[in-house]
Amino acid sequence: MSEQTIQLKSVLALGMFDGVHVGHQALLSQAAAMARALQAQTVAFTFTDAPGKLLHLPVTSLSTPEERTRWLKAAGADRVDMVDFTRAFADLSPEAFLDYLQARYHVAGLAAGFNYTFGKYGAGTAQTLRELGEKHGFRVLIAEPVLVDGEPVSSTRIRALVNEGRMEAARTLLGRPYTLTGPVVSARRIGHTLGYPTANVETGEQLLPPDGVYATYALMDGAVHPAVTNVGRNPTVAGQRRTVETYILDESPSLYGAELSVAFLSRLREERTFPSLAALSEQIGQDVQTAKKLFDSEKKTVYNPKGLW
Repeated sequence: MSEQTIQLKSVLALGMFDGVHVGHQALLSQAAAMARALQAQTVAFTFTDAPGKLLHLPVTSLSTPEERTRWLKAAGADRVDMVDFTRAFADLSPEAFLDYLQARYHVAGLAAGFNYTFGKYGAGTAQTLRELGEKHGFRVLIAEPVLVDGEPVSSTRIRALVNEGRMEAARTLLGRPYTLTGPVVSARRIGHTLGYPTANVETGEQLLPPDGVYATYALMDGAVHPAVTNVGRNPTVAGQRRTVETYILDESPSLYGAELSVAFLSRLREERTFPSLAALSEQIGQDVQTAKKLFDSEKKTVYNPKGLW
């Protein structure tokens, strides 16, 4: 754990912030308002990886660290501090964790969600934060849940929606389309032979939606391109591993080695095996036409100039 100290007065927003959904955005907005009142900076304090990774549990994320940083700043954080979740952190008691924050920051206030836990075995709760704040003399803000359809928005709920391919519902909870981001890597170039060249995006530990074909937007270098994306194993050509392959409709730039974000709007159909490459090519053409109708209705309003995605 770093011994560096931050001298500016700080309001710390605490959480994992996976996906930076509308609940997280509300928390950051409230933390920033508190910071302005206290003439302090707003710092989002989070961990690079989910704590479960330390325990060698399977971990899938809704966002990359770089995306979380960008989205947290767009939501109101002046700075984002990500630290590695180590065994030393895991073994800290709630009060010792707070001592660490006080030693590193000039803490003027803390903000957290209603279900925030911290310290060894998650022993610290929102109520613990309130008690420690009163003891040490700084303000504590506990954000109420943001409700959608009567239920609190949470990263767990969004993961369930993504797992079910319900991309429109996930978008509502995130406040933006669900995205996958990674470098474009070399593949078998089957799409080129069919007349639909695709970019194969390496997604790492990000959560993949179910196998199928999706209407998407491809985002690179600040430009938004309508696209169709296949998630799956490409059974027609005997694919063996799951891939994310995106066909950009309006142009075919050279993308190898570039970082590409794919924003999922809607699932068009399931992935299936076709009797021939000609039949597959014909279906892709139909998928493109279906996606274009969706893009016409969207009119690219999905793009947020504040950089939320």
